[in-house]
Amino acid sequence: MIKRQHIVSDFFGEAEAMRTAFDTRVKDSYKQTVNWQYFCAPQMYTYLRTVPQQVIPEPLLGRFMQHMRQWCIDNLGLIPTGAPNLHLMVNGCTLGLHSDFHNGTWGFVYSLTRWQSRKFSGGETLLMRDGVPSYKKHHVHGEVLYELVPAHFNQLLLFDDRIVHGTQTIEGSMDPIEGRIALVGHLRATSPLVTGPLDAAAARKVVLDCQRRLGEQLREHKDVQGTITFRLAVTASGAVESVAVLTDNLVTALAGYDASAEVTAVKAMVQQAVAELVFPSSSGKSSVVAAVLVPLPDFRPIEIVVPHAGRPARLQESFKARLKDSEALGFVVDLEGDTFAVREPIAGTIRIEASRIVAAFDPPMWVPSQRDQFQAALSENLEFLAKYGG
Repeated sequence: MIKRQHIVSDFFGEAEAMRTAFDTRVKDSYKQTVNWQYFCAPQMYTYLRTVPQQVIPEPLLGRFMQHMRQWCIDNLGLIPTGAPNLHLMVNGCTLGLHSDFHNGTWGFVYSLTRWQSRKFSGGETLLMRDGVPSYKKHHVHGEVLYELVPAHFNQLLLFDDRIVHGTQTIEGSMDPIEGRIALVGHLRATSPLVTGPLDAAAARKVVLDCQRRLGEQLREHKDVQGTITFRLAVTASGAVESVAVLTDNLVTALAGYDASAEVTAVKAMVQQAVAELVFPSSSGKSSVVAAVLVPLPDFRPIEIVVPHAGRPARLQESFKARLKDSEALGFVVDLEGDTFAVREPIAGTIRIEASRIVAAFDPPMWVPSQRDQFQAALSENLEFLAKYGG
C-alpha cells in the first residue's frame, strides 16, 4: 500500500530512447523547433515547459503513457489526468513552495535527467514534512523540516498532491542538455474499473450506491480528508472474495499522516462497506478497482446540454478531431453508433442529437474544484463544437 510518497527506480524500459529523442531535438540551436513556454511567475516559478510530443515521438510517448496508466491502476487505483508537461530547468530556474490540491490526488515527476553526471546544483524535489515546528525546538532547519528527493534518471516520484513542495533552484549550465528534464503530471480517481465478465455499468451502480450510503455514515467525521482506493476480487456469484487497499492518503489537518483514532475509524467503516458489496452474478471471477473520497463529494451526475444548428454527422467528425487536441480533458472514448462512450477520466456519454449535444457523466470521486474545472472545460469544448464544428 502506497502512502504519502513513493519512488520507483528504473520505471520505463525505453527511458534511454526518450532521452535520446530529447537530446536529438535540442542539441542544435540552429535547427531546434521546440515551442517552449517560458513559465515565469515572479518569486514563485521560473522554468520552461512544453507538451512532450514536441520532443518525444508519439508512438514512444504512447507506450510510456500506457505503461504509466497501467502501473497507476495496478498499484494506486488511479489514472493520469491526461498528458503530462515536459519541464526543462536550467540555470536560475526554480519552483517555489506550493501544493496542488486542486490538480489531483497524487503528483508525479518522471525524470529524464542525467543526475549522476549533472553539472548543476539544486534540482531536487523538496517535500515538506508533516507537522508544525515547535517553538521549543531551537535551530530547527534543513531536512528536519523537509525532504530533498534527487531526480535520478528513469525515476518515478509520486507524492500526495496536498504536500507543500517545490524544486530547488538550479545553479549551473544554460545548456538544455545539461538541465533538469522531467515529465510532470497528476493522478486522480476514475469511475470504477472492471476486469472480467462482470457488467461494468452494473458494477459502477453498485459502487455508487455504496458511496452514497457511506456519505451519510461519514458525515460526522469532517476532519478526515483524502482518498482510499481498493481492488476487489469478485466471485461469479457477485460476492466480494477479498479487498486489497492500493493507496490510502486519509489524514487529518492536526495529525497529518501520524496515527489518528478518527482516521482509523473512517478506514474501518469504508473497508467494511466495500467488503460487504454484492455485485450481479456473471460467468466468472472479476476484479473491480474503485476509490472513495473523504469527505464524500457531490453525487449528482454531471449533465451538460448545448444546443446546435449544425449537421450531426459533421459535428461527429469535428468532435473526433477535437478529442485529439483536448488532452487536458484526458478523454478515452469509444464510438458506439451515434454516441461517444467515454471510459476516462470518468465514465459517461456524449451524444450528438438533431439539435443539441448531450453529455452525461458519473459523479466523480474528485474534490469540488476538480469537478468544476472538468465541467468548465467540457462545456467550453462542446460550445465551441456547436458553434464552429457543424
